[in-house]
Amino acid sequence: MKFTRYRLRLYLAWIGTGVLTLFPFPLQAQAGGSTEIKPPFNLTWGEASDRLERLVVGAGGKVTNRRPARGGREAIEVTGLPQEGLKKTIFYFKVGVLTGVELQYQGEEWTEAKYNTMMSDLRQRITEHYGEGQQIIRRSEQVGVNGVMQTVTGYKWVAGSANVQLVYFAATDPKNTYRTVSVHYNAF
Repeated sequence: MKFTRYRLRLYLAWIGTGVLTLFPFPLQAQAGGSTEIKPPFNLTWGEASDRLERLVVGAGGKVTNRRPARGGREAIEVTGLPQEGLKKTIFYFKVGVLTGVELQYQGEEWTEAKYNTMMSDLRQRITEHYGEGQQIIRRSEQVGVNGVMQTVTGYKWVAGSANVQLVYFAATDPKNTYRTVSVHYNAF
C-alpha cells in the first residue's frame, strides 16, 4: 500500500570553515524568542544554489534528486547528512536563491513513542528559540476505501519575513504504518 508522504524540514548549520555541521537549533535560546527565523545549518535566505550544493557535498551529503516544485521553485533533495534520524533534506530555490528548507526525520525501527518524543523535543526547542507557536492542524481521520487512518499534527512559528512549521504525519492500516516528523523553514 502506498501512503501519501508529508515532508519534513530540517536544518543545517554552516560554520565559517565552509563545512556544514548539523545542529537542531542554535545552541542558546534567546529570551522572549528570536525576532527573525533563519534557515537551518546557519545558512542565510538568498543563499546561492551552487554554493549550497558545494557545502552539502563537503559535509558528506549526496544530491539525490532535482525537480520542479510548487510556486516556480526548484527542489534539491539531499541524503546522507550525518544526523540521527535525518532521512532527507530538501532545499528549495527560486531564481537560484534559497527560499525554503525541509528536514524529514524517520527511522525504520522507530516506535510511535519515539516519534512522539521527537515531536515534543523539537517543539520545545523551537519554542525556546522563537517563542510560543500556533497549532495549525490536529486531525485524525479515515481516508479512502482501504481504511487508512491518517493523523496530522502541526505547529507554526512566524517571525520577521519567515516561518517554521513542525509537522507529525502518520498513515496506518492493519498491515502497514508510515510516520514522519518534519520541520519546514520558509522565507516569504
